[in-house]
Amino acid sequence: MIKSNNKIIIIGTLPPPIGGVSIYNQRLYDYLQNEKEIEVEFIDYKRRSIFGVLIALFRHKIIFLNCSSSLFKFFLAIVSRMFNKKFLVNFHGNLERHSRAINLIDKFILKLATLTIVLNRQSFAYALKHTDKVFLGTAFIPPSAPEGLSPEIKNLLAECRKKYKVICSSNAHNVSIDKYGKEIYQVRFLLDLFREITDCCVLFSDPSGKYSKYLKRHKVDIPSNVFIIKETHSYFELLKETDVMLRITTTDGDSISVREALYLHKTVIASNVVARPAGVIVVSINKDIIKEQLRKVVNGQILPIIVKEENAGEQMVKIFKSL
Repeated sequence: MIKSNNKIIIIGTLPPPIGGVSIYNQRLYDYLQNEKEIEVEFIDYKRRSIFGVLIALFRHKIIFLNCSSSLFKFFLAIVSRMFNKKFLVNFHGNLERHSRAINLIDKFILKLATLTIVLNRQSFAYALKHTDKVFLGTAFIPPSAPEGLSPEIKNLLAECRKKYKVICSSNAHNVSIDKYGKEIYQVRFLLDLFREITDCCVLFSDPSGKYSKYLKRHKVDIPSNVFIIKETHSYFELLKETDVMLRITTTDGDSISVREALYLHKTVIASNVVARPAGVIVVSINKDIIKEQLRKVVNGQILPIIVKEENAGEQMVKIFKSL
């Protein structure tokens, strides 16, 4: 049993809005509630004042930070070091993908942290140059309970199943631009792609509605075989009903949605911007190459590969018990 003064505080944010990091935080917290040997609390730093966050940090010996902001990570890493806390930090995105200034801050975080968790092999190799206190983990934790889909989404899926040979899906929690000025989630690219693939459709998960507004603002035409789901929904549940998961991004970490699709034994086609898990069909961001892979799926030449997914909840329990 972890001693009371070693009680863990997880600092992060929870849905809504839905995003990879917030989903990870929610599932990890739910998972740890069932662990009798782990005492854990959670504070949503986006819904609390910085004073409230600092009070929570001072009251706990073990700090586990899950967020996207390098500046916030750096600030809490310094405070934790000053007050002799055990500071664990998770880098959900790919290390060394930012500007020089942010990359430098990330290096300082690596040196300050008691343990850094990274989610792909490139980040692991990079982190090892600056610290030996690094763990290569995963962001995948299965949902604790079925979440279901609305009748509207179920009807949409039924209609798609009648009309199209293959149902694909993709998702984005926000409109994000990389350091080269390109859409990280390559939505316009996917729209152009599906204009040329008439026997497949794609359901695009846009739970925040931000991408829909972005496309409307830029007067982007939506092909008839592209369906954007703006209402709040579970992408995990949507994946259950589709055939192919597309993760065509210009940068990435360890995509939870890719892990979810593999866990559900779905075909996954993903861009080669980071090391992808076993079982993923890795492609360059090229329409002809992706079309070829989808054509193979349509023709039954590609079937999902069954792989066993590691559980981040189990990994974190082992880490917490070792501290």
